[in-house]
Amino acid sequence: MKKTKIAPQPGSPAQAHRLLPLGCFGTYLLGAVIFCTIATIGFGWLAKNIFANRFVAFDNSTILWLHGYWTPATSQLMLLLTTMGDPVVLVPLLGVVACFLLACGRWLDAAGLLLAGGGSGLLNLLLKEIFQRVRPSLIDGPLHLTSYSFPSGHSMGAIACYGMLAYIGIRLLRNIRARTALGLAATILIVSIGVSRVYFGVHYPTDVLGGFLAGLIWLVFSIVVTQAAEWHARRIQQASSAPYSVPAP
Repeated sequence: MKKTKIAPQPGSPAQAHRLLPLGCFGTYLLGAVIFCTIATIGFGWLAKNIFANRFVAFDNSTILWLHGYWTPATSQLMLLLTTMGDPVVLVPLLGVVACFLLACGRWLDAAGLLLAGGGSGLLNLLLKEIFQRVRPSLIDGPLHLTSYSFPSGHSMGAIACYGMLAYIGIRLLRNIRARTALGLAATILIVSIGVSRVYFGVHYPTDVLGGFLAGLIWLVFSIVVTQAAEWHARRIQQASSAPYSVPAP
């Protein structure tokens, strides 16, 4: 009996990032779509269970547990951290960095940074109006807020803004240790800002988690948009610089 030879497919797994549609950008896009889909499902699951009152014991006990570490020194540190996630700090910071990037010719990075920061703020206002969760009132802290609670605006803004700053910095840095240090520092700062909101009793832990999820989704979206713009700009630049070829008769 004659054996049928199966023809191999072109390429190899190591070349997958080049074989996908749109090249390397296709890999970014595929990964981003998968991640954002999973994160959106997670956010929806969290919101559904919050308003089904399934996290009441966890939320309240975590706030009271953190309040047990209340000291003047800890409060000053937490106040500094929570201020780092406030629009009063984030807006000027993003403005200064965006101007610096523009001066260096990194205009797409500057636009991506403003998209991450401004978009996360507007999205947070929209989500708060949709869910309208009342803020916790378990402890009498120094911060008294009347806006809605879910998702946490500080947590959402922190992960979108500092995450985008870290992403841009990591792309520009050459040293692997410097990249790792920057990513780790940004992660610690973002998590600490979220913890500070629970410490002062102005957010439930699930508010912070929801803010992290929503902010991370917007961060990934902003990165993909920036990457898409840069990929498109490079294609146009390469096409315009390519030598003109006369077709053969």
